[in-house]
Amino acid sequence: MKKSIAIHSYKGGTGKSSVAANLAVAYAKQGSDVCLLDYDFRAPSLHVLFKVKPQHWLNEFLEGNCRIEEATADATQRYGTKGKLLIGLANPSSDSMREMMSKDRKWEMKALHKTLAAKKTILNDLDMNYLIFDTGPGMYYSSINALASSDVVALVMKMDKFDVEGTKEMIKGIYEALGRKTGILLNKIPVQQISSEGGPEKMATLVESIFELSLIGTIPCFCELMATGGRMIYTHEEPQHAFSQAILRVAKKLEQF
Repeated sequence: MKKSIAIHSYKGGTGKSSVAANLAVAYAKQGSDVCLLDYDFRAPSLHVLFKVKPQHWLNEFLEGNCRIEEATADATQRYGTKGKLLIGLANPSSDSMREMMSKDRKWEMKALHKTLAAKKTILNDLDMNYLIFDTGPGMYYSSINALASSDVVALVMKMDKFDVEGTKEMIKGIYEALGRKTGILLNKIPVQQISSEGGPEKMATLVESIFELSLIGTIPCFCELMATGGRMIYTHEEPQHAFSQAILRVAKKLEQF
């Protein structure tokens, strides 16, 4: 199994980064070799979750100042995973974020070629099973580059009106042109909302009819995740938690997607 997966969303606050981090650790714990890259250069967050510092940031790789191998840190021993776990982080400094926001289209096109080359290196030369991109929300070039470099996209969303309408427009504006296999992943869904839609199966039918995309999974809202946000990876520290079990179901679905 060799697959690149982009975790994307229309807007922030959907829990996209938490899904990406927990998914990467889940795969690695099962024995797969995984590389997780933080491609949210405008608001990076994986450095808070993983607390590792690579020799170089991904920003430096895209600038051509290092190899992708030098822009990843090996977190295998730290998390005790059966498979190898590599983490590539975006520079979280305010100066770096401002610099990335100022990049022009010509630079982003070069960055796309570097991202595609990184995919080849990670999956082929480093022989990893999964490459997972945690992207920035919306239609920024760095996110589109990650989407274009992926085999599968998990589009994370909540079911509020703003997210539904925005996601529909984004699918028309980006996803139809890219032609990537895409599925919807509902996250932070109140249990009452699932019940009001007639249960999980009817909600899946509703979502698939709205977006004309398959539903990858539905993850309920857990208050304790909000309380511990950014301080723990549940698939590592609480593997029996309902959230961790939901992530495992998503992981299995993505394997077959």
